[in-house]
Amino acid sequence: MEIRDKLYKYSNPIFTKTINIDDNIYSKLKDLSEKVYDATISEIMNIALEEYIERNNPTFYGKSERETVTYRAIRLRKSNINKLNEYSRKTGISFTRLVNGALKEFLDNQ
Repeated sequence: MEIRDKLYKYSNPIFTKTINIDDNIYSKLKDLSEKVYDATISEIMNIALEEYIERNNPTFYGKSERETVTYRAIRLRKSNINKLNEYSRKTGISFTRLVNGALKEFLDNQ
């Protein structure tokens, strides 16, 4: 990968989407954004989704019984939204559970 491949094109804009994010996951992403990476929470989320999509193995991530969730507005890349919608249609796993699963996998691999 060349350095310039890290730049996004106008054809892959960011859209605001509101979904339930597990509070535990969001808290960890917030810590990464504030203490580890020079990136917003949404930027970290998009990277996590891109890694998940690259693996091309959508899996169901169930919310634990004691986990609380909050409806959050997040900024996602068009290509990530499109691919997760495709996965959702193909597997029957909701968009929200796919996002939370991708984020959990990203955090587990930190």
